[in-house]
Amino acid sequence: MRPTRRGTIYILLSVAFFLIASINQVKPIYYVSTCMLSLAAASCLYSYLVLKGVRVTRIPLEGGFFAGEEITLSARIRNETGRIIPRLMLRDQLPVLSGAPEALLIVDDLAPHETLDVDYQIVMARRGIYADDRLCIEAVDPLGILQMRHSALPAGSITVYPAPVSITIPAPSARYSRRIGDNLSRLAPEGRETFAGLRDYHQGDDLKRIHWRATAREGKLFVKEFERDAVPTAIILLDARSTCSSGFGLEAVLEDAVMAAISLAVSLLKGKIRLYFQINGDGSGAPVLVNRHYIYDILALLAALKGGQGKPLSEVLTRDILESEPGASVYIVSSDPDPLLADSMITASARKVFSFLISPDASTYGKKIRAGRRKRYIAVRQEQFSRLERAGLGPVDIKNGDDMAEALSRISRLTVKGSRV
Repeated sequence: MRPTRRGTIYILLSVAFFLIASINQVKPIYYVSTCMLSLAAASCLYSYLVLKGVRVTRIPLEGGFFAGEEITLSARIRNETGRIIPRLMLRDQLPVLSGAPEALLIVDDLAPHETLDVDYQIVMARRGIYADDRLCIEAVDPLGILQMRHSALPAGSITVYPAPVSITIPAPSARYSRRIGDNLSRLAPEGRETFAGLRDYHQGDDLKRIHWRATAREGKLFVKEFERDAVPTAIILLDARSTCSSGFGLEAVLEDAVMAAISLAVSLLKGKIRLYFQINGDGSGAPVLVNRHYIYDILALLAALKGGQGKPLSEVLTRDILESEPGASVYIVSSDPDPLLADSMITASARKVFSFLISPDASTYGKKIRAGRRKRYIAVRQEQFSRLERAGLGPVDIKNGDDMAEALSRISRLTVKGSRV
């Protein structure tokens, strides 16, 4: 319960009249002030009785939504009283970090025992998982003095995925073949397969690949093995550390890095490719195999992603290079200006593992960064870029305010160039 602006003036005047009448023993003013306070109390009681019989609940949401798209939220208002409620206000105070404005709807003449479903649209500008616990119903008394509020029970959370931008990146062609079992090929895109022989069954192999005749003849399980032209492999390495060597720890840099990484993933999955997604800074750091059906799990992971501690990116990249086969591509999204990262990328190129750096310029995101720290960051970053350019590995530079689609389109030329090396 809280007074309205009119109610605040009304209550202050009533109290002032009451004090004047009490001090000066002026009975007419005393009676007037008493009536005014009694009227305010009766108005408060009316509002309380109105809201006591009204319930509001959130209609549960299914799945998540992309940042920047229009979201339809629904609420159910139920009048459990036996009288008409002339006016109610439905208020949804969405989290400030989501970038969505407060939603306010007016409900007039709610009939006795009526249940009303209301829909309204909002737009959440930033990714994240937001608690859905600020929905409430409000009623103002007939005199407009007091406003009563009844909050809905928390209904879970709203998941907002990072919105990818539309880009087209050609996947590099694979140059090698390998023999595989179905336990590896189930999640990967299928290439051309020819029968190569039989082998013992291993846990995780697809039962559809069991060779039943050989199994019955030998008394143990055998699976069919195929020779397949391998599809190209790509790794997206997202650096989510809050304290890289820049030392800025800016959240806006991570937002653009996440957008760039998911845009790359969506673009690469349009083709036939084996794609891994790796986050440095979330505690695991292990590459996760991604396909079109699993992409929403990655989106949910990125929605909840916050900056954290991780290993030096050059160390992570070196491990990926050793575990990758020739012809693979590694897309690194990081604002870390570490020159050792450039050396690791040059080493990768020597092993026929093509690496591409997408680097948001952290110095363009923060206005309150000290001049000395900004200069050091720019100098180290220029050294990193110089090493990469001398090796023919031109990085993609993203500055605050750049059009993300236009910036990422430069990767197309680098990808085609790298696949011809």
